[in-house]
This record gives sequence, structure tokens and C-alpha cells, in this order.
Amino acid sequence: MLATTQRAATAADLPAAIDLFMTAVGRMYERLHIAQPLPPRQGVETMWAHILSTGIFRVAERDGQLVALCHAIVRDRLWFLSGFWTRAELVGSGVGGPLLRHVWQAGARAGADTFFVWSSPDQMALASYLKMGMVPGYQLFTFAGQPTALPAVSIDYAVEPTTLAVVCALDADVRATRREVDHRFWRAQPHVSARQVRYREQAIGYFYLTGETIGPACWAAPAHADALLTLACRAAMETAGAISLRVPGSNHAALRFAFAHGLRFVGAYAHLLTSAPFGRLAQYLPSGPALY
Repeated sequence: MLATTQRAATAADLPAAIDLFMTAVGRMYERLHIAQPLPPRQGVETMWAHILSTGIFRVAERDGQLVALCHAIVRDRLWFLSGFWTRAELVGSGVGGPLLRHVWQAGARAGADTFFVWSSPDQMALASYLKMGMVPGYQLFTFAGQPTALPAVSIDYAVEPTTLAVVCALDADVRATRREVDHRFWRAQPHVSARQVRYREQAIGYFYLTGETIGPACWAAPAHADALLTLACRAAMETAGAISLRVPGSNHAALRFAFAHGLRFVGAYAHLLTSAPFGRLAQYLPSGPALY
């Protein structure tokens, strides 16, 4: 095992941590022939600052240089691994494993009893997660493009600005955590639009828009899937002229919707692994690999 020291990350570590992340992701894409752009650095900076302030963030150093990082968020009883990266030449050298175990154990001490991850297709990463007890749940599918022939939606449905109480209550039901701190974060971002959907007098779902990307989004009952997805797609088309969706493999309604309305299937590069089932993710679209 390579000799390193590990410690809690600070805000001063973020630039070097993001450099490591961007380099590691770029090399992984090259190695696996993934034709996908790197995440915008500014978005990573904003997201990781939120994770640093509300989650568990550790780094490993060798000779004063950052060589690995691991961070996770704990929301109620759910621990989500939001980042785990090691310098490419040190993968398999024993640098990352201790970080991952420390962050896992810190989550357990904070009250988490279910552990999950949005994993890249990297074989070493998948092996690490399987060894920790997170087993395959489903793949995550990405769709993009301009939808065709969106269905009519009953006038009983209405779109309105979100209220924090509504989105947190819906998440408590569908996502198994209120995660109020994350909703406050999303709602504070100037480039993010948050909307909730009512059916008659009842709030039945919500969706967030970041440019053309829809997510997170959820609906309280399967019967509302097509209406909410249609309304979200119309909103995305109005603001961005195109749509991007990331769909859990268990969400058959969203998969059928995407294919039925001409969205292009652009990849299934990610996997959700979890130590135990949670929530009702067949009624959910994730925000992405940082907060799920």
C-alpha cells in the first residue's frame, strides 16, 4: 500500500480536487471510448462547495499533493456516494480504499443505514462498491433531443412555482428523505427553475429545469407519470428548445415515454448500486451523479 495521509477536505482543497476529478474523468472517457463532454467546471465547483458544507468530504495526500478524494452526503438514513476518484496512475495501489471506508463509516455514525452510488462503468470502481456491499440495482439511461407529438394534458393539471413544503413532502414519500438542504440549494441557483404540478387541488409532483435538463423530478402516483413528464418537456422546450432526461432503469413509465415521443437514446454509462432498496424510484428522475 502506498504511504499517504488522509484528512477532512477544506474549501482551499476544492481547486486541486476538481483538477484531479476532471483529469480522471477525461482519462476514463478515453479509456472506455465514451463520447461525452466533461462536466462544466463551474457547475462542479458550485456543487462540490455544497457537498463540502453539507456532507462528508475526505482527501488523501502524498508529498503534499492531493492524490485521491471521496465525498458523500447523508440525508436522513440514506448515504449517497457523490464522488470517489484517485489519480489514474495510483488506481489499485491502496490509496482510495481507506478513504471510501472512512466516509462510509462516518455515514453510519451519522445515522445512515442504506448506502448507494451512481457509479461510472469503470471496472475498478464497480469492484470497490460491490466489495463494500452495494449491489446492482439498475442502469441509468440518458435521453436527449426534441420530443414529438406530446400528448394533451387534462385541464385538471396545473403547473406553478414550487413551495419548499411541497417538494420536501413529495421527496419524503418518493425519495425516502425530505433532503430540505438540497432543495434549498437548487432553489437558490439562478440558472435552475423549480415547478410543482397540481392535479385538481392536490400537489402530485415537481420538476426542476437546468437548461434543457429535467431533474430531479417525481410524481406521487404512477397515474400521473405521463402528465408530469409532458408538462416538464413542454417547459424545457420553451426555455431551451431541447430536452435531456436521465432515467433510472426501474422507471419504466419514463423509459416508455422517452421512446414514444422520439427522444434519442444517447447512453447507459452509469449504474445505480445500493446496499438495500429504498423509496419509490419508479416515480423519480435523478438530478445527476452528485446529489441523485
